[in-house]
Parts: sequence; C-alpha cells; structure tokens
Amino acid sequence: MLKKLGNDEFKHIREYIYEKSGLYFDDTKKDYLEKRLFVRMNQLKVQSFIEYYYMLKVDKNGEFNKLAELITTNETYFFRNIPQLNTFSYHMLPELLTRKANSGDFRLKIWSAGCSSGEEPYTIAIILKERLEYIEDWDIDIYGTDISLRVLELARVGEYFPRSLMDTGEDIKKKYFRHDALKNMYTINQDIKDMVRLKHLNLFDSHQMAFFRNIDVIFCRNVLIYFDEDSRKSVVERFYDALMPGGYIILGHSESMLRITRAFEMLRMGDDIAYRKPLK
Repeated sequence: MLKKLGNDEFKHIREYIYEKSGLYFDDTKKDYLEKRLFVRMNQLKVQSFIEYYYMLKVDKNGEFNKLAELITTNETYFFRNIPQLNTFSYHMLPELLTRKANSGDFRLKIWSAGCSSGEEPYTIAIILKERLEYIEDWDIDIYGTDISLRVLELARVGEYFPRSLMDTGEDIKKKYFRHDALKNMYTINQDIKDMVRLKHLNLFDSHQMAFFRNIDVIFCRNVLIYFDEDSRKSVVERFYDALMPGGYIILGHSESMLRITRAFEMLRMGDDIAYRKPLK
C-alpha cells in the first residue's frame, strides 16, 4: 500500500508541475493532488512518490502530459454562460466585423484557450454560422487548444452526451448535430468541425504561444484560476501580444482582468464587461 504524500514530496512535485505548466497547487490542494497521483502511480505500479517524481523529471513517454490530464478539470458544455456569448455575438462581433471590413481585412481569428473536449470552439463556430450573413466572404480561423491530449481527442471525435447540450436550443441541435438514439449521443456536423483547428498547447510555454498572432478574440474562461499570480500575469502578457490591436479577451464570469493587468481597456457592452487591447 502506498504511503501518504509527504510534505517534502508534495513540494517537489508541485514545484515541478509549476515549472512545466504554471499550474500551482497550494497547501490546501495537497489531498486533491495526492488522489490523482495515486491513480497514475497505480497504473504504472510505482510504489513511492519520490520514484514517481524522478519519473516525471525524466518525462519518458510524455509522462507529464499524462499527469496533466488527471490534475486539470474539464467541466464544460455547449453555449456555456449564454449572457457572455450574447455579448460576443451581438456587441463584440458586429464591432469587429465592421471595423475590419472598413479596413479591407476580411480575416477573423478566434482562439478558445483551454477548449477541453471542444464544446466552446464548436459553439463559437455555430454562432458565426448563425450570425454572419455572408460567411463565405470571410477567412475564418477558430483555434481550440488544451494541455490535455485526451480531451483534444474527444473534441476531434465530436460526440457528446446530452448533458453537454443542456443549454442548447432544440433548433440548434437539429441544425448542427446528428442524434444517435441508440447510444443517446449527439455528433457535431462535419462542417462545424472543419471550422475549428485543434492544437495541443501548454499556455506556460512561450515557444508554443508564439504561434498565436493577430487574434481578434480570445476566450479564456475559468482557466486562469488554476495559475498563481505571477503565472497569470505571464500568460496574460502573452495573450496581449497575441491579440490584434482592438482585439478582445473574454474571461470567466467571476474573473477580472483588473486584478492581473491594466493594459486592457475595460468597456461595457450590453449587460457585460469587455476587455479590449487598445487600438493604438
């Protein structure tokens, strides 16, 4: 039987996780981390935490990525937080499209950072299909990124239990999903899947983050809560660099950019607050 996670072992492992990903587990998360380490160590038949720590350091066969899948939460569903999506759809999007069309720029890049099993980027694709009258005139890229390879594979398959569509209207279900009554699963239509580019990404990796440039809107909802203050600032700085001037970032409903940086403009759009990279 495995012994309890000791304080020194906990500190070594959490510091390594922090160095690799920016994810920080304070002392109150010790039991949470211990339970997930137990799962992985039992799978590997590793008998001690220090042995597993050195296995992580060597990172053979991508061991850190496998642990990351166990220690991150992937709770999501289609059309999550509809008021926020309405702000994007009815306020941000028209402003962006008008401004870009007036400058002759018909490219639109939207990034779902921490996309989990794909519900958010596919929701964005559906919104664009519904809202853009002449969508064929636009060069659209929607990126969905996550640190977990497992959830990205689920996103590529695009099959969902009914719970993932609990906030999805019946008309949208009929229009953009196929329902398998035998399995009681919904599969996203191929034309929506084709609009989304899925990519494995560690937000703490500056080299990977450099790939994202000239983004118009970043969705990063309920992701920064897993970082400590310094890591949060570092990731947001990279988001700022990734955005076009005038580009927007959308955080979780209870998150505030003002606690992280003053670099963004804070705007009221409808009943919500929006954060925008200054135009100049």
